[in-house]
Amino acid sequence: MERMLGYLLCLNILLFHCGHGAPPGFRLRLAGNASSANQGRVEVLYNNVWGTVCDDEVNIHLANVVCKELGFMHGITWAHSAKFGEGQGPIWLDNVLCSGTESSLADCQSNGWGINDCTHAEDLGVVCSPERQRGFTQPSDSVVHPPSPPAQAPPSTQISNILEPPGRRGHELAIHRSGPRQGPNRRYGHQIQLRPYNHDRPRNQESSVPRGHQLPDRLRNAGAYRQASDSQASRGLQGRSNTLPTSQTVQRTPNTNINGGQTPASETPTYERPASEPRQMAQHANLPEENNLNFDFTDQYNQISSGVDIDEVRLRPVLTSTRRNSMVTEGVVEMKLAGRWRHVCGLGWTLSNSKVACGMLGFPAAEQADEPVYRKLWENKIADPSTRLSAMVTKKGFWVEEVRCAGTEPTVAECRTQLSIPHNDVPCVGGIPAVVRCVPGHQFAQAAGRTVSRPATKPEVRLKAGPRLGEGRVEVLREGKWGTVCDHMWDITAASIVCRELGFGTAKEALKGAQMGQGTGPIHMNMVQCTGREISIKQCRHREVPLRSCKHSEDVSVRCHVPTTGLETTVRLAGGRDPAEGRVEVLMEVGGMQKWGAVCSENWGIREAMVVCRQLGFGFASRAHQETWYWPGSVDAGEITLSGTHCIGTELSLQHCRRNGHVFCPSGKAAGVTCAETAPDLVVDAQLVQESSYLEDRPLHLLTCAHEENCLSSSAARMHWPYGHRRLLRFSSRVMNLGRADFRPRAPREAWVWHQCHRHYHSIEVFTHYDLLTLNGTKVAEGHKASFCLEDTYCPEGLHKRFSCYNMGEQGISVGCWDTYRHDIDCQWVDITDIRPGDYVLQVEVNPSLDMAESDFQNNVMRCRCRYDGARVFMYSCHAGDAYSAEVEDLFEHQQQITNNFL
Repeated sequence: MERMLGYLLCLNILLFHCGHGAPPGFRLRLAGNASSANQGRVEVLYNNVWGTVCDDEVNIHLANVVCKELGFMHGITWAHSAKFGEGQGPIWLDNVLCSGTESSLADCQSNGWGINDCTHAEDLGVVCSPERQRGFTQPSDSVVHPPSPPAQAPPSTQISNILEPPGRRGHELAIHRSGPRQGPNRRYGHQIQLRPYNHDRPRNQESSVPRGHQLPDRLRNAGAYRQASDSQASRGLQGRSNTLPTSQTVQRTPNTNINGGQTPASETPTYERPASEPRQMAQHANLPEENNLNFDFTDQYNQISSGVDIDEVRLRPVLTSTRRNSMVTEGVVEMKLAGRWRHVCGLGWTLSNSKVACGMLGFPAAEQADEPVYRKLWENKIADPSTRLSAMVTKKGFWVEEVRCAGTEPTVAECRTQLSIPHNDVPCVGGIPAVVRCVPGHQFAQAAGRTVSRPATKPEVRLKAGPRLGEGRVEVLREGKWGTVCDHMWDITAASIVCRELGFGTAKEALKGAQMGQGTGPIHMNMVQCTGREISIKQCRHREVPLRSCKHSEDVSVRCHVPTTGLETTVRLAGGRDPAEGRVEVLMEVGGMQKWGAVCSENWGIREAMVVCRQLGFGFASRAHQETWYWPGSVDAGEITLSGTHCIGTELSLQHCRRNGHVFCPSGKAAGVTCAETAPDLVVDAQLVQESSYLEDRPLHLLTCAHEENCLSSSAARMHWPYGHRRLLRFSSRVMNLGRADFRPRAPREAWVWHQCHRHYHSIEVFTHYDLLTLNGTKVAEGHKASFCLEDTYCPEGLHKRFSCYNMGEQGISVGCWDTYRHDIDCQWVDITDIRPGDYVLQVEVNPSLDMAESDFQNNVMRCRCRYDGARVFMYSCHAGDAYSAEVEDLFEHQQQITNNFL
């Protein structure tokens, strides 16, 4: 039997298309909307059972395929999170990827029939154009049925696309390719199902994946599980800025000095031309106004030759080819001294000099420019005696005579600089202005007009919880586990190595004392000392961290120089009480013209708001507003020009997020944001969950209140209350706020709901999800924890408790404090009464709906391997969701052996 299946598998892979193909009896309909036939929840009939489609990884192509299959002209948009109501029966499709050319939804790629990790709260809906296709013939049963009947064959009033095929006998071998995954854990292959044809199954039977012969292990697909997309994976820019190219300027401000001394923070970036700026080359090249980008020097700098204090550095694009892109990466380098811009003599200018200058402008590296082209252009301009430039080049005040850098300096101010040579009457004899060509990081390559290329190796350093691009807590990867760096001897040179490794320029600041929030897990490095020539921080000299010698309150952070992209000029806030608040307005291309407009508030959430605040340089989003009628918008932005926005949260601009091709905003409401410099960061204590887990068989008469709060599985409703019991997997959980702002419920105190059974107020509808998953990611048991009391259960020494639920007090979790939920309180469990013995994954997720803003959402999930033998439970390998590398996380999900056992 195995050999036959192997031959069939090989033959089908070679001969057949890797999509699903429409199975026998496949139908499609829209449900849940009685008012309109062209919109509703997507439901499919498979194996004689109606089911829904999950909204994961959906785009407009899927909506087009569904709408065309139902006879409409095209799709307008899609709706996620069960906007048209929750369906019933199985969830047949998940992670559906359509190219738009398919003739049927069944031809699109997906996880496979019945393979999903979704709930009906994630049911997909679509909105189709009201126009019908000409010549499209519908079956007689072609109207929308608003309520979807529970798991039964379709009644006679449905929009349907395929009639029932005649009965068939035998077995079918279903082979389809798994859809492509995002992130580093990409799995490709085929999924196989061998099942008998069965058309005699009762039509009201609730069936999941069709049963059939089980394939041998060597033919079974080991990749049929959902992998989370690596939102931290580096991406090139998806589009160019709509602004004109500008010169890039970096401006000196105070910061942390090389020995770690703290000085005032950097000033606000300016965007104005100095009155004393020399205009000789700008006049001939017809250059646009330049943008100034903030940068700072350290307080210690060594200028051996002349003690020259360089205030700013910029690139002036001269060639036409360098002025086409929104990001300037090549041009004549200029330095500002005492309020006056000077050219730098190109005699003796080296690639090391260029590297330092590029680092200040936000670029990690430099390459040799085409000097003969610039020399020819320069000689042609100064040869004309009628130009002002021909007279200026003979003056010493026009030049910086010499700059010598080793290439390891964080700023040009630390290089040897000489303004003029005393015995030379004519400056820069035979030379031309120094020319610099910078190499942008991979995330900025597209904006610079270069080919986007992924890094050759996976990054082993990352920045976490930073309010702006190029800022954050430094974490390094060692032996598959992410950890932090202790701040002993941390300086600007080591910080610059981190910044360049991540595709930015040199460091503006080297921060100590967990100024970007505390990390979790191990501390990998201490006393880091770099020469400036290393490619990675892991190549720098450092010491191991003995146990308890460093604390996470000493975690290091960086602020890097980032290039000027011009993206901040394509979005603005209007009507708010301060510049960091207001209605969001974006610059979009409408009818071939650039036009300002508002953003539709449908699907608007905290992730989209985070992108806007980061794009404007305002830090984190503290609130995503879906009502902005109280904020007057700009006169030239009265219309909505952007709708259906879906952001991961790491995009460089709102225009880079997924969006509708056509504006569709039924509510007509505009979105808004409130930005903040700091944000909370909730993390679940994984060790406490691992050490406190146990089983309890609890009588039903003690679970009345828990049943009212939906803390039991659905089968509890069919029991003979109050007789019987439920088997509960209980554990304690402790939620820590490691951010830089207090965590507060979104709803004001007057909006809290009183629960008579437990005699307490609910400030958040759902604060925590508890899920038991199979090893392929399918939920088999779940629970939730309503936030009846957010309070400071424990605060370390030096911090005071400020939140308590006693007497309807203020609720929240202070910075650095913990909120503990003991194992013996209601709903602090997962109901596993219906679970068979086996290996599972316990997942605990706080703030699952992202109702409240945080500086880092990736560490909200805690996961444990769980083995249940029917009488005992063993919990091990508990960790935060982003604590391990992708490879180690993959082993965590699939290894069968127990690595440790604390219970």
